[in-house]
Amino acid sequence: MGRLLLPLLAAFLSFGLLLTEAQAQETPTYLALGDSLAFGVGASDPPTRGYVALAFDALRNSDRYRDSGLELVNLGVPGATSADLLAPGGQLEAALRRINEGQVEIISIDIGGNDLLVLGLSASPCLSDPLGTACRQRFDQALNDLKTNLTQVTRSLRQAAPEAQIVIVGLYNPYSGKGGSLEVAADLGLQQINGALRSVAVNPDLGAKWADVYDLFAGRGHQWIAADGFHPNDKGHAVLAEALLAAIQDREPAIPQALLAEPPASPAQSRLPDDPGVAAAQTNDSSDTLILLAIAVPAALLGGAVISGAYFLARGRR
Repeated sequence: MGRLLLPLLAAFLSFGLLLTEAQAQETPTYLALGDSLAFGVGASDPPTRGYVALAFDALRNSDRYRDSGLELVNLGVPGATSADLLAPGGQLEAALRRINEGQVEIISIDIGGNDLLVLGLSASPCLSDPLGTACRQRFDQALNDLKTNLTQVTRSLRQAAPEAQIVIVGLYNPYSGKGGSLEVAADLGLQQINGALRSVAVNPDLGAKWADVYDLFAGRGHQWIAADGFHPNDKGHAVLAEALLAAIQDREPAIPQALLAEPPASPAQSRLPDDPGVAAAQTNDSSDTLILLAIAVPAALLGGAVISGAYFLARGRR
């Protein structure tokens, strides 16, 4: 009798292991690609307080995933550029491998801030003449490269995961609400970057969604930015998470009252900038001049203030 039970027991255990493995493979996955924002830099505890972790926690506790469960694979790497996503062994390759292994239902991408760091390299014409034609051309090329790379990434993900929700997360102005020409120039530069990112998100052939955070952060840089001056603090990451969730759920973002303890500062446009050059550009409403002024700042968003420093030196200010 015992000899008969042993094979039955072994078969039962094997079946249980196979069932568990099959269930694990069927667990939906949320893939996050991006740079330091996706990684969670600026949050008090990036793995749990970063916007990707916060969005994941809200999703897995939602009605949609409460029974099936949800797995998070965060591929974000601080300092990543859109070109890095495409590099051999990079995030796109890892994401496609993960898609082939299981059921990926949600994909988020934040990228772009580091792409503008090329403007601050030692050989960049922007260091010697941030308002010159050569710098403008370098800026335009960086934007074009960003759009091209992100389009390729999104198309590859869409082809591999036709039913997945793909959300591209926009950029915010870390100087918003702080006043001065730095805020104004950053606003102008970020409008250009977000324009490139959004053009990919709204491309009907790619089927992605757009999570706009620029307006949400307007006037609140002093509240939602970490001590490094660029990345979001815990509240800022919570706002990014809400913007992402709203895009996934096809609704308007609703910022919790706890994050709105202070009223936003007045918009930069209502102040007189402390830099006569910026003020003149606003008065003349010259789009070319506005873009040239904006070149000085965008790289400061995630990578440091190299370009903004060059800008002020070129303007004779320190």
